[in-house]
Amino acid sequence: MARHVAKFVLLLAVLCEAGCQSTTSVDSRCVYTFKVPASECGQTPDSNTDVDVVKSLAVGLQAQIKQLVNEVRQLRDDNVKIKEDNVKMKQQLAGLAGGTYRYYKGGAANYQCLPRDPQWGEHTNGSTSGTYMYGAEYQMTPANSPFLKTNYARNLLNNNVPCAVCHVTERHVKVMIPARKQCPVGWTREYGGYLTTSHYNTNYRATFECMDEAPEVIEGAGGSQGGAWFYTVEAHCGYTLPCPNYINGWALTCVVCTK
Repeated sequence: MARHVAKFVLLLAVLCEAGCQSTTSVDSRCVYTFKVPASECGQTPDSNTDVDVVKSLAVGLQAQIKQLVNEVRQLRDDNVKIKEDNVKMKQQLAGLAGGTYRYYKGGAANYQCLPRDPQWGEHTNGSTSGTYMYGAEYQMTPANSPFLKTNYARNLLNNNVPCAVCHVTERHVKVMIPARKQCPVGWTREYGGYLTTSHYNTNYRATFECMDEAPEVIEGAGGSQGGAWFYTVEAHCGYTLPCPNYINGWALTCVVCTK
């Protein structure tokens, strides 16, 4: 207890020497101000207090204050860096979504983000009877679309789907979480929306994709042209998916997170 009292009295003595107010400026945006009542000024340590102990406490307090200032500065710098990373997320490719034709029994299951200006290698004219890449279309009608109309106010149905490939510096792990709108603590939310994939009654299976909640379209490409299709994914509880947490017929949300 005596050591704590000595520390407190010493601090009061130091503050009183500064006229009952001591201000330390860390930088132009961070200023610390300490004040004590005037009635406390003028008090000095008890005559029995060891001066060396008081000096040692003063040095310790200075070190603690310096450490706290450095920690605050580091937290501020980290926060600024995270914000800069978010702003500097670079779009590496802007193109159009593609995939396997909806009625094919074979072909690939995953969707692709195709560039608008493909680069070709060696080729032969005409079909080789292998497999094919088609463009992708939205298959959400106004009656069953949960998407926002921020970027496209009209009907999404049969419009071609644009896409983008992005790179985020300093965060090297990505995860898509279905049925969630927020990321876990410590992760950065890149975007959120609704889970999509092919229709359950087509001849092939496709991967689940998290589509932005405010989708865009490729203008001038409306009308059903076939190809790969995107449908929203609805919950169907009771068949191993637990009710009532999951509700039949409700569109599943999704979020893409990085760390």
